[in-house]
Amino acid sequence: MKYNFETFTEAGGRFKPIISLGAKSGFGLSSGFTSAYNSDVKEAKGVKLFYDKNENAIGFQFCKETVPDMIGFKLREKGGYIAAQSFIGRFRIDQVKYAGRYEPERVEHDTIGVIFVINLKDNIGNAKTD
Repeated sequence: MKYNFETFTEAGGRFKPIISLGAKSGFGLSSGFTSAYNSDVKEAKGVKLFYDKNENAIGFQFCKETVPDMIGFKLREKGGYIAAQSFIGRFRIDQVKYAGRYEPERVEHDTIGVIFVINLKDNIGNAKTD
């Protein structure tokens, strides 16, 4: 036969790596994010969060071992979720203003190691998590 079709079985999935901030919830990880960075998140036991006030940026470090100040996160079939109300409250992040979707940058930070950074000024659309 002339064609060798592959069945599309991931309807409703998101393929672009996105971290979203909900207006009243924490951070969502798109299925595109968890797929693209599977080796970084799959075996992680938790996540450490960082905030740069001057840049209005948030850093996410996925930890494969238990470390101080690490918070839990949930991986789902399509994406994941980080409950971060205490982090959001501590740094007085205006969730309504910054709710939306962000394309993270994978950064090799000199002292922290591998982190994923979103800049809250770079919102690419309304929040909708997988």
